[in-house]
Amino acid sequence: MTATRLAAGLGILGTLTLGLATDHNNVDAGRPLRFDDASSIAFGERAIEWGVTGNLGRGRNNSAVGALEFKYGFAKNQDLGIAWHPQYAGANQRFSAGELEFTHFRQIQREINSSPALAYRMKIGVPMERGESGVELGMRGILSTTLRQYDKIHFNLDATLATEPEPGERDLAWGLLVGYSNPLGAPTQFDKTLVAQFGFEQSRRAGEGWFSTVGVGLRQQVAEQAVFDFGLEADLWSGSSSRRRGVRITLGYSMGF
Repeated sequence: MTATRLAAGLGILGTLTLGLATDHNNVDAGRPLRFDDASSIAFGERAIEWGVTGNLGRGRNNSAVGALEFKYGFAKNQDLGIAWHPQYAGANQRFSAGELEFTHFRQIQREINSSPALAYRMKIGVPMERGESGVELGMRGILSTTLRQYDKIHFNLDATLATEPEPGERDLAWGLLVGYSNPLGAPTQFDKTLVAQFGFEQSRRAGEGWFSTVGVGLRQQVAEQAVFDFGLEADLWSGSSSRRRGVRITLGYSMGF
């Protein structure tokens, strides 16, 4: 009984301590996998998140996409974000300005008893390259629920619309991600979170089919308001007309203030 109470006390203390810090257990898309949980950043909190995802293709087909994002909890259970995603294509050894992305996240229901947490995230992607036009509109529905005391499962349903698709690109694409998160070492330690992901997504190229993907990653708290993340993602299979992508490696860092 004493050991149980001590473990519970340490767990509560760890939770209260990290409540004053950047929440490494609050999973955002891209940090390091592509799913969201149903929690926004705290009201009044600001955060800067940056990272890079490298696609290790064959030969000179390597590519990389960067991410630099500022987020602000402007209201209770809501945050706004602005992000820049520069890109590098190894096939033609070319850097591009990529796109500027604006997001709005809102939690519409907290998890209570057997009722899951519900949220949505909307985004607008604006191309930064000269000569490009149109915008990309995205809508994501999010459901998070606790499996046991600490580990959670997250369902993300995506719809992405290109207002002016390029030749050979479909205007509307769908996707489904199932994510998993678990604070390793709980209830005595709360400084790292294991994340995993399985998903289906429709190729953005018209005439190609669906991809099935799998990923695993870690979020490690390295300071009171700083979190380092690392993730790996790969395609399990792709449609007969789809081109399988290389292994994707993500490295990132988040800082709250």
